[in-house]
Amino acid sequence: MKEFLKTNTITYNLMSFTGFKSILLFSLLTTGPKSYEELQESFRNHEYLHENISKDTLRIYLKSLKKIGCKIERSYKDGVTKYSISSHPFVLNIDDKQTESIIKIYKAISQSIEVSDLIALQKFFDNFSKYITNQDLKTKLAQISPLHNIDPKLIENLMNCTHNNSEITIYYKSDISGEKNITVLADKLSITNGKLYLYGYSSEHKNYSSFLVNKIEKIISINIHNKTLEVPEIIVGYEYTQDKNEKFELLENEKIIKQNKNKITIELTSKNKFEIIQRIMFLSNKCKVLYPENIKSEVITNLKKMKEGYIEG
Repeated sequence: MKEFLKTNTITYNLMSFTGFKSILLFSLLTTGPKSYEELQESFRNHEYLHENISKDTLRIYLKSLKKIGCKIERSYKDGVTKYSISSHPFVLNIDDKQTESIIKIYKAISQSIEVSDLIALQKFFDNFSKYITNQDLKTKLAQISPLHNIDPKLIENLMNCTHNNSEITIYYKSDISGEKNITVLADKLSITNGKLYLYGYSSEHKNYSSFLVNKIEKIISINIHNKTLEVPEIIVGYEYTQDKNEKFELLENEKIIKQNKNKITIELTSKNKFEIIQRIMFLSNKCKVLYPENIKSEVITNLKKMKEGYIEG
């Protein structure tokens, strides 16, 4: 402890190698069956140990793990014996307050990271949930991810397509127009309002569009002759009337250009017109579009249609 306080670094003198090896062995056996040879290789290639461990020593560590409550399973395949841990006494006891905090942090993080990082985060929580006794938290952790119930292979393929700006045809289940094939020049995958979307130029809609990934059944085809995606950005200015003590939250693609008492003038920049209209409609009667005229006209048209729908109803 004195050495650590003095140098603020971990050294070999501060480590219990017997304890460290036991923890390492525990970690290796919880990830899947391992033979003696595989375990020896892991110890030999470890960044701190670089040590040749005999089979007799490994047997001692296995017996130690058994004594503290680990259930060691043996399996035989192709003449090789492998060992794994099927159960152990180590669990995480998390109360309701801690559960709320974990869920809140997860949601906040998932809105602001790349999809590739979100996949890694989800894998971490999948492993993390194995050691949780709180069943409510287990269920929530499994369901809150924007990637929940989406085929990981589909996400991986879409990521590759967006990276290469590939022209792809997807089989899409639309709530409005039904099931159909749509050709998209893939641009990016992004999380919006807690859901995963594919963004790109749609040949059907003739503009930059977004598609819910959980409604993409499969990729029908990928055009290996990639095209350059050049979609102009749309800049929209709108005025927002803020209530007293209200905290207005800007999106990443928004900025305040003027503020006067309770009125804020905001500029929104996006390639996706549908996304812009959604944002304006979400802000409802507190929001007034200032420019451009075509967006203002489209918002007015949508509002009139909504009004007609209510009158007809």
